[in-house]
Amino acid sequence: MKTACAIMAVYNEADVVREAVCKLIAQGVDVHLIDNASTDGTAERVADLVGRGVTDIETVRFFEDGREVYDWTALLKLKETRSRTLGHDWFLHVDADEIRHAPWPGLSLREGLDRVDAAGYNLVNFKLFNFRLTADTVVDPADFEASMTLYSGTERFNQRQVKAWKGHPEVDIASLGGHHIRVPGARVFPTRFIHKHYPVRSLEHGRRKILAERKARFSKAEKARGWHVQYDHLADIDPAAVYWDPAQLTAFDMDRERQALFIESSSVLAEAFGDGGVLDEAGFGARWSERLQRDGVEAAHAAQLVGVAGRIAQLLAQQELPPIAAAPEDGRALRSIVGSLARTRYLQGDPLLYGRLPLLRFR
Repeated sequence: MKTACAIMAVYNEADVVREAVCKLIAQGVDVHLIDNASTDGTAERVADLVGRGVTDIETVRFFEDGREVYDWTALLKLKETRSRTLGHDWFLHVDADEIRHAPWPGLSLREGLDRVDAAGYNLVNFKLFNFRLTADTVVDPADFEASMTLYSGTERFNQRQVKAWKGHPEVDIASLGGHHIRVPGARVFPTRFIHKHYPVRSLEHGRRKILAERKARFSKAEKARGWHVQYDHLADIDPAAVYWDPAQLTAFDMDRERQALFIESSSVLAEAFGDGGVLDEAGFGARWSERLQRDGVEAAHAAQLVGVAGRIAQLLAQQELPPIAAAPEDGRALRSIVGSLARTRYLQGDPLLYGRLPLLRFR
């Protein structure tokens, strides 16, 4: 049986931290809490759990030009350091406003990581569900997970969610902003786990979090890197920015979502092992050229399509694409080749391309 620890950085999350911590502990996962000098008693809400699932609570502060700031890079670096010394087999990079689940019914989060480990993988990707408030939402302070049941799609900047890893001294959490953990010999488990996120729990909370606790405290150095841009357009928070139209949201159904995750991962595995597939890109172009030629495409045109698909993949990893002009049959071939490349890369530690496939459109 493998051990697991969630490393949780918090700032003014007193309303949700106990539920988030207790639900991790109930799933067999220890919690190491890093309190970024909260002012609302966040740490005190779980102080009695130290030694009973909470390994420790440490308080940290960061300064920039004499001003106390929210330094996300420093927090991520600290998480890297703690994961090297805590001694657990597996680690999760988590926040207080989220709940995690394994994709298998009846299995706890720790048991799910056991299964991943036994299969020979060292990274876990998550499907992100952003739960939203509506005008009729009443959040139970004792159970925010049950109170908020409608979710929206994942933002483009949140496509990467590789946030659980098998302990390794060379783990890299910070370089990709915490969205994607890097370890040597990366192998991402083909089935995503479930990441339920509850970023705003009331109008008052939205105003406090976004304006006072985020925008006013962001590090200028991190802003210069293009981080923390999601709130730039907001000078104030009105109800329209917080309350969502239920017609734009989806009701969460655990059984349905789990089934969808297994269907998704079956296509990844089919690419890896079917039709002579391999777990890397060696021979990828030749394999696809042969496949296209079997379908009647001339060799020169097949090679051209493989090359174009590779350039499309590079673009997809950077930005959204406009529709690409192509003959219908070429469009179908390009979509298939890029999808195949995305599934091939997925298991090697880069699921971003796979998550961005819906952007690929052909006229």
